[in-house]
Amino acid sequence: MLQPRYYQAAANEAVWKYFSEKSGNCVVVLPTGAGKSLLIAMLIQQALDFGGRVVVLAHRKELLQQNADEIRGMIPGVDVGVYSAGLKKREIHNAVVVAGIQSVFRKADDLGRRHLILVDEAHLISDLEESMYRRFLGDMQKQEGLRIAGLTATPFRTGTGPICGPDRIFQRIVFEAKTSDLIQQGFLCPITNKVATSEVNTDSVPLKGGEFVEAEIQAVFGVDDVVKAACLEICDKAHDRHSILVFASGVAHAEQIAEILPGSAVVTGETMPIERAETLRRFEAGELRFLINVDVLTTGYNSRRIDAIAILRATMSPGLFCQMVGRGLRLHDSKTNCLLLDFGGNIARHGSIDDENFGASKEQSGGKRGEVAAQN
Repeated sequence: MLQPRYYQAAANEAVWKYFSEKSGNCVVVLPTGAGKSLLIAMLIQQALDFGGRVVVLAHRKELLQQNADEIRGMIPGVDVGVYSAGLKKREIHNAVVVAGIQSVFRKADDLGRRHLILVDEAHLISDLEESMYRRFLGDMQKQEGLRIAGLTATPFRTGTGPICGPDRIFQRIVFEAKTSDLIQQGFLCPITNKVATSEVNTDSVPLKGGEFVEAEIQAVFGVDDVVKAACLEICDKAHDRHSILVFASGVAHAEQIAEILPGSAVVTGETMPIERAETLRRFEAGELRFLINVDVLTTGYNSRRIDAIAILRATMSPGLFCQMVGRGLRLHDSKTNCLLLDFGGNIARHGSIDDENFGASKEQSGGKRGEVAAQN
């Protein structure tokens, strides 16, 4: 039997209350590490109890398999299938189908009658009409009575603002748990913020589409002296830490860092799946002290042992910053807090994620660099 925390139960109740009273689609906001998987299982269980058929959408194959395994573990006997080209599975007749959006966005008809769609990492849905999410959800919504709920830790997109609105896929946030509250209540690990002495100045780096230009940001962080200074500072300030996750600006930058940090390994989008799985296993087992990644461990990576995070990149996205720092929020007996070393001015730009007003900036409302939104 599912044993939810109070906020998971409240979120589940809020979704079904909204569905019973309104005709739109809704979002639940839970911080990274707050137990989103159990909420997904609760929503599925209630849909199944009423004879419903469910689709759970995600964007990466690792997240798909993880979601399917967790659903099976939480709901004994549940009929779960996986639809993913990357996993070489095309299971469409199950009561619950966990599907990769890249694989199903043209295949809505294959899934048959469905009553509930749950979108994991709902902030990834673009406003563009031709996007994969838009196409799939639009086709599925031709079915009468279909309801859609999104789950995310960050209910906004840089440059376009909140993901909820009258003309968007989702109309309302029905429940939000604050990181600061869950830390105070002992459900998440405290964060210790430290702005790096060797912080990189990004004032001259241009923006495109609301984010730093990738090649330009890699160039300023990849200067040899900058890399060496950052690595020395990590070794100094994280000397008492055992499981350190590093976010690099690019592949070449990650390899530069790995040459300096002892006991480290790199995973990127170019890393072969078998090699990546073995590297993650070694890090989780404590065989590697440093794990350096480039844009692959921001979501769906749930190592509880991480007790330090070093961000050697800059982002204009409060959502991405939140996702990176969130990797250290899970509780573990080996740690009392998670150290955050910020080399990219991200704390100054967005605030600390354990601040109740985190992200309350113009980036949320589609505004410009450096402007602060008025509070309503």
